Amino acid sequence: MALAAACGNETEAQANTDLLINLPADEGAHASGIEWWYFNGHLTDDAARDYSFHFVTFQIGSNYSEGDASQGGQLAQLSWADHANQVYLTGEKVSLRTPDPVPGSFEFDLGGWQMAGDGTEYALAFDTGTYSVSISALSMKPAAFHQKTGLVNLGPAGDTFYYTRPRLELVGTLNINGIDRPVTGTGWMDHQWGDFVSRQVSWDWMSLQLDDGSELMAVLVWNPERRQPFTSYGTFIANDGTVRNLVDGDVNLTPTGAWTSPSTGVVYPMGWELNVEPLSLELTLSPLQRYAEFPSSRYGPPGYWEGAVAISGSADGSPVTGKGFVELVGYRSE
Repeated sequence: MALAAACGNETEAQANTDLLINLPADEGAHASGIEWWYFNGHLTDDAARDYSFHFVTFQIGSNYSEGDASQGGQLAQLSWADHANQVYLTGEKVSLRTPDPVPGSFEFDLGGWQMAGDGTEYALAFDTGTYSVSISALSMKPAAFHQKTGLVNLGPAGDTFYYTRPRLELVGTLNINGIDRPVTGTGWMDHQWGDFVSRQVSWDWMSLQLDDGSELMAVLVWNPERRQPFTSYGTFIANDGTVRNLVDGDVNLTPTGAWTSPSTGVVYPMGWELNVEPLSLELTLSPLQRYAEFPSSRYGPPGYWEGAVAISGSADGSPVTGKGFVELVGYRSE
């Protein structure tokens, strides 16, 4: 499929005259309290070994009043998983410098960790010491705008602009202890920004890429003090790029087990049954490894769980499989 045809016109995909996000201009940075560009991916090397990662750059505005990053700057966080060897590595880099915004694109370099893109093609580079990765990512579908307009309500935390590039084609090089290996795979990109206070809410979030060519973003947002839900919503992207927005009550997520972090004592739900009745979608999400906790940071978000999952189940009664990521934010030790 030609790239121009794959990406298409951003607004054609949803034919939505109520959009509050303007692409490609909004691909770049904004004068907001907090903003982030998030990527996850599933990679396979030439020896059929599987890896996964999440890589995010937070940009903090000087008007942000949450945590130690209130003076503004950038924070990059990374997790890397080598599934054959059950390795899970994390790291972060911080900069007090905020680059001048450029409408339509972004380009960040925090101590050699690099992230750049324009909505059509992205470039990612990072290293953990043992593993070093350089990837190019092509967006194979138009952007999906959440809650129809692209403006999402997070209850007491406020509102955030939010869109997704739901399927990226990844090609690059993985270096392990000085040895290069070609890698290919599938990725996901989220972009969010606004003047909201993220620590007012917690969430169970997932990005799912099914082998039938469809994708699903679903999230449950809840009160971190009483663990009571505020809302749930989701966005389903069909194989042809058609988008369906899901409302509160459409997404039902049931944990099937739990895992206690040996580092923090936090108990996380682990393994899930996901039911989306309006789509006749019934999925089982199985973590590829349980130890996938990102430690607390004095610069930004508290500790959270971020890991790859294998997907099995049915869609409209037909078997379906896939890959995904789950993020659990706000769980604390009792």
